[in-house]
Amino acid sequence: MKKAYSVILATSLVGLGLSGFYAVKSNAEESPQTEVKQRTESAANVTDSQSIQDKMLNAIDNYQSVSGTYRAILTPIDVDETVEFEVQQGSNPRSHVKVMNNKTNMSREDVFDGEFFWSVVHNEKVYMKNKVSNQPLASFDKKEARSFKNEKGEAVFVKRPNPAFSSSADDVIFPQDYAFWLTPANHKILGEEKLLDRPVTVIEGQHDDSILAEKHQATHFKMWVDTKTGVLLKLVETNDKNEVTNSIEVLSIEFDKKADTAQLSAFTPPTDYKDVTRKPVRPENMESQKSEKE
Repeated sequence: MKKAYSVILATSLVGLGLSGFYAVKSNAEESPQTEVKQRTESAANVTDSQSIQDKMLNAIDNYQSVSGTYRAILTPIDVDETVEFEVQQGSNPRSHVKVMNNKTNMSREDVFDGEFFWSVVHNEKVYMKNKVSNQPLASFDKKEARSFKNEKGEAVFVKRPNPAFSSSADDVIFPQDYAFWLTPANHKILGEEKLLDRPVTVIEGQHDDSILAEKHQATHFKMWVDTKTGVLLKLVETNDKNEVTNSIEVLSIEFDKKADTAQLSAFTPPTDYKDVTRKPVRPENMESQKSEKE
């Protein structure tokens, strides 16, 4: 039986993104596909690579809650941000993410309270509030292939929805985009180290996608991945001159502590902030708008 997908150009939450495409469930029939071949390294390295990549692709299964802070410096798009997050998974997913632009001091806050996703820009005193649909969560099947090539030979990546809707925090706590970088022959496992007092698997690789390499102005990457959870604790990208072009580094992290239920409960913006939520156009209003134009 053919599966249903629509293919959408993929972009990363931090702005640089993947080359290729990612797939989201839809009513469109999927075109014929060829699954990406399995790794060809030694048997031991195959197991290690696949295991850590699977953990990165499904990191949200490996903890109940996570909180911490990370900094992202992305030279090609002139980004320097510090992100503070508190996320709860399980039967009652919630998230609270604060993003500070270290260049402009612009401050943003994203909150998912279990029903609504709020995005607040404090410097502008505005906010948006949108009701969240759980339909994509119900349709996702972990047993299906997460990457494959379509009939045109284009790479397709299937991204898993996050029930906690944790926005920018996903770059470290649910690093699917970076897991997709790991292709059969472009990386190796260097071993295990300690970082933030946690065992991490160190991965070194070379971008084998020319479009991605050009976007990132980088040819090589190195990842420090939390061995137990698949969370990305550190990432460094370098160019041919060994100059760092992009980096993500977790400054502090704590797993499975008791969540701050007050912070993760129903959110209310400051009373002097303006609601700039885009209102959906009702069918009856479309006719009146059409008549006015005519």
